[in-house]
Formats: sequence, structure tokens, C-alpha cells
Amino acid sequence: MSKIRTILDVIERKKTGTIPVIPVTTKFAVSRSPYSFDECDSDPQKYVEAIVESRRRFGYDGLWTDTFQGITAVMGKGLIDKHGRESVTGQSTIQEPEDLPNIKPFSIDACAQLHMRIETIRALKKAEPDEPVFTIIDNPCMVAADLMDGANYYYHMLTNPGFIHEMTEIVFEPLQKCTEMLIEAGADVIWLPFPTLGGTCISRKHYEEFCTGYNKRFNDFVLSKGVHLIVHTCGNWNDRLDLAVSEGAHGLHIAETILKDAKKDIGGSVSLMGQVPCVPVMMNGDPEMVYNECLDECLTGAVGGGFILSPDCGLSPKTSDENIKAMIEAAKDAEKQLAGKC
Repeated sequence: MSKIRTILDVIERKKTGTIPVIPVTTKFAVSRSPYSFDECDSDPQKYVEAIVESRRRFGYDGLWTDTFQGITAVMGKGLIDKHGRESVTGQSTIQEPEDLPNIKPFSIDACAQLHMRIETIRALKKAEPDEPVFTIIDNPCMVAADLMDGANYYYHMLTNPGFIHEMTEIVFEPLQKCTEMLIEAGADVIWLPFPTLGGTCISRKHYEEFCTGYNKRFNDFVLSKGVHLIVHTCGNWNDRLDLAVSEGAHGLHIAETILKDAKKDIGGSVSLMGQVPCVPVMMNGDPEMVYNECLDECLTGAVGGGFILSPDCGLSPKTSDENIKAMIEAAKDAEKQLAGKC
């Protein structure tokens, strides 16, 4: 069986006898390359070289594209942001309902970031065809919050919920089209982060009202294209993991939860990815601490299959080489200890 098929089987909760190690390495890999972040952001070939060389050097699994935020960049670019400046990124440009007519119509031709991500995916697939390509995308709710500004989004949850729904509907179809093109380029796994719309930031009630319905619609669309889908539950989602499961993704990249409980409560419905703390353990810990934490996570999460070892968020560029090696060593030792149970 090919490596990519094995990893996709793990995402589908099948027992494979393996525990993939897939850290989110977008910033980490670039920091180990001879290129600057700006160079890699503007040159897909340099970014791909950084990602591929880092994976080969350390021996972990999977390849990553950086986050696609092209909808925000096209529809809000040139508008005046909350600071009174003409926006380059499109962020924080739609402050009030009266701003909605100012939104620029989305154009695929004008979306430079989309074409760069497509080029990146194709180059990653060519460089390492047996590694799954994980493509990070802001989903419709995150795009709406980005255009509106996070704090302003929260404010209108309470004062004008219709504004949020209208904004989310406006970006929904353009994002679908871009996602379809990224999938057609060769993305194997769509990975959706929720840094500002999880349990650390908004209540379960507001999550249900403003996110769940859109998430289900978008997730159904992604799954209809035949790719795999993982949702990153940034922060503490313990009061709404059931909602995340109901939205239909193959897997959840978890953080700040008790893995044993999560495996028992939702492990029969979704695969689990995580959740080694990226700062106190992966960045600040020593190799022994990393090894012990990772081994424990694997022995807890991988029984019965459906577990990917990963830090609980993006891997810090300041993480030591020795700690990466300890993480991988722990996964291999756990595979031996579980002896076919994973």
C-alpha cells in the first residue's frame, strides 16, 4: 500500500498499524530554508523547496500549503480599513452594513493568491507524489470575520446578526469555486482552522447560530469533491466537540482537550489529530519531555486506528531539531508497542 493511501486510511479511521506524524510546518519549514518569509510568500517554487526539504530532512509526513485567504484579498483590497487606511489585504474593511455595497466582486483572474496556491500544490505533488498535500483554507465564516474584523464580528453577533449572515452568504460561493480549483490542482486534504470562532472566543450558542449551518454546507461541498477534510478546533472546544463532529469532517485536529475522553466520546465518528502542546512542550521542552508526551498521546489516541500525531497548532520556527526527532521516535516506538492495534 502506498504511503499516501495509508495516511488517508488513517484519516478514515482504519487500522493501518502506523501512526503518521504530521506537524503543521508552514512557518517552521521556511525558517529552516535559505529564504525569507517574504520570498516564500511571493515565490511558490522557493516555498515548495522549503517545505519539501524540511520534510525530507526530518522524516515526518505530509506537505502543507500556506493559508488561502484570497477571497478577503480580492473583495476587500483597496477599501478603507478600520484604521482609515487603504487596505492591501482586504482585512477589516467591512465595518457596517452600509459598507456592503463597496465590496468588490470576486474575480478568479484577479486572485493572485489562488493561482499561487494552485502552482504550489502542483509543484508539491510533482516533488513528492506519495505525500499527501494538506491545503489550509479559511472557511466562509472565517472569511466573513476577516473582512469584518474579529472584534467587529463579535459586536454584530449581539447587535445585528443579519449583517453577519449576509456577509457570510456573499463570500460563500466565491470560496466554493476557489476550493474546487485547489482540489482540482491536487490537494488531498482540506484543513480548516478556526482561530477566532471556537470555544475560547465565542459561546456554544453563538457558534450554533453563526457557524454550524455554514460549516455543514461548506463541508458537504468539500466532501462531494472526493477529498479528505480535517477541522482544526483551535483552543478549547470541549463544550462543542459534538457540534464539530456533526458538521461532517473526516477528522478533528484537537487542542486543549483530554485525549482519552475525546477518543472515547467521538473517536468512533472522526479521526483525531494532535495534540502535543506546541509551545510548552514542542518549543520549550527538552527531547525527553517531547518523547514522553508524544508517546503517551500515541498510546492513548492510536488504539483502534484513526490517530495522527501532531502539535496542537502550527509548529513554531523556534522548535529544536532534537524535539522534532523525539516526536517521530515516539510515534515509531508507539507503533511497536501497540503491535497492530493502531
